[in-house]
Parts: sequence; structure tokens; C-alpha cells
Amino acid sequence: MEAMDIRQERKYCSRIGFALVLVTLWATAWQFGLLWVDELLPFRMRDDVYYLLALVGHYALSLPVAYALCRRVPRTAFDRQPLGLGRLCRWLIIGLAVLILGSLLGSAASELAYRLVGRQTVSMVDEMFKMFGQFSPVLTLLIPCVLGPVCEELLFRGLVAARLARYGERPAALISALLFGLWHGNLEQFFYAFGIGLLLAYAYYRTGRLITPIVLHMLYNFFGSGLPSLLPLIPWVSLLYSLLWLIVAVVGVTLLITGRRTRVWLHGACPPSMGVVLGNAGVTLFIIVCLVQLTVNFVLI
Repeated sequence: MEAMDIRQERKYCSRIGFALVLVTLWATAWQFGLLWVDELLPFRMRDDVYYLLALVGHYALSLPVAYALCRRVPRTAFDRQPLGLGRLCRWLIIGLAVLILGSLLGSAASELAYRLVGRQTVSMVDEMFKMFGQFSPVLTLLIPCVLGPVCEELLFRGLVAARLARYGERPAALISALLFGLWHGNLEQFFYAFGIGLLLAYAYYRTGRLITPIVLHMLYNFFGSGLPSLLPLIPWVSLLYSLLWLIVAVVGVTLLITGRRTRVWLHGACPPSMGVVLGNAGVTLFIIVCLVQLTVNFVLI
């Protein structure tokens, strides 16, 4: 391992944190800007068009700047192992099981939080499903199942996980997954986003190709949000869909447990140090911004 210059390493991690802060704040500013433009237009902007512009517009501008901020942060070279259909299917099933269990845990935590403050439970996930249900079928698939995964993987795996891997793949996956979960801004999505973030980082490290977590993320979002919005509202279809998720959950948990001994986490060039990765201005500010966003969403929605 390299001799670690603590001060320099903190600067590297701080740049990553500031890049995430920039993306998050610019997303909010861009959305308010779109709302302001919508007020000036002589016609009402369609919800699907607004959401598409909000997603594409803010990432198209913020991602290049975020990468530019982190251009001097060293990257780790990964061993490129073949993906293979079997490995892809295994990660897909495990990820869908994590999605199910994380959703249950997140829903329970969110409901408990609302009960503690004496408010009626509001599901942000259900609200998103209702919104997607109003979109055209093309945008229903394009926005959450293509554009969203590509942009999020470029940010949290391509930028964050790739650069934190110098401290070891396991702590890097853990921290990048934690930041990914916090970035969603609500308790319902935090737990499954954290779990899936771990799996996507691992898939990225093992194959050395960003396309791997991108494809997996697309498939997770398709089965989790795209497919339900396209299925007909027929009782037997809903029953079959629920049964499919139950089978996937059982198989996925089984694969996760039985494969624990074959997982490989490589060491990085620098010794692992949570104090360096988390104890800097940029990452600390990003966590604060995410917690503020979570609080605002909880209070206002």
C-alpha cells in the first residue's frame, strides 16, 4: 500500500463530496427554474415533459462539472472479468430481492416516523407510481428505466465508487452506497437504495465496466417501476406479479447467503480509513444537504 498523506487524501474525498453537493443543489435550482419558466409560458407544461427536462437538463450540466471537479482524484484500475449471462442473472435476482426487502423495511420505517409525529402516512414511492402512470408508455420506460439509471451510475459508481476504491473496495462500496441511499431524500427508498448500491458497486468492481451496473440498474427499475405501470389492472395479473416477486425474494436471499464465501473484495492502494473518507468538508456537507432534503420532504409532503 502507498504511504498515505492524510491531508491530501481528505482533499481528494472533499472534492468528491463537493461534486455531489453541486449536483444536488443544481437539481433543485434547475427544477425551480423550470417551474418559473412554466409560469411564464402561455400554456401548461405537461408533467412528463417537465420531468424529462428536469432530469436531462440538470444532469447534462452538473455531471460534466462534477467530473471536472474530481479529475485530479486518483482512480483505481479494476481487473476486467467476464460478466456472463449466469452472473448477470444472479446479480439481477439478488438485487430484486434486496429491492423487495429494502422496500418493506423502508415502508415500515417511514410509517413509524409518521406515527411518532402524529401524521398520516404519505408514500413518496406511491406518489411516483401515480406520476409515472400518467406518462406516455415511452416516457414511462425512458425516464426511470433508462435515463435515471445511466445518470445515477455515472455519478455514484463511475465517479464516487471508482475513486473511493483506492481505500479498498469494501469500504468504498459501503460509503458510496450510503451516499446513494441518502441522496434519495426519504426513508422509504433509503434502505433498498443502500442495498442495491452495495451490489452495483460490487458488480462494477468485479467486471471493471460501468455498463454492468448501468444495465443492472435499468433492469431493477424496469421490474420495480416500469413494468407495474404497464401491466393491465386485472386481478389475476396483479396476483401473478406478486407471486413472481415472492419467488424472486426467496431465490435471491438464498443466492445471497450461499454466495457469501465466494465474494471477493480487493484492497486499495491506501489503507482503509473512514475518518479520511467521511471526515472532510465536502462529504460532510453532502450528508447535511441530504438530511435537510429528507427533513423537508418529510415535513412538506
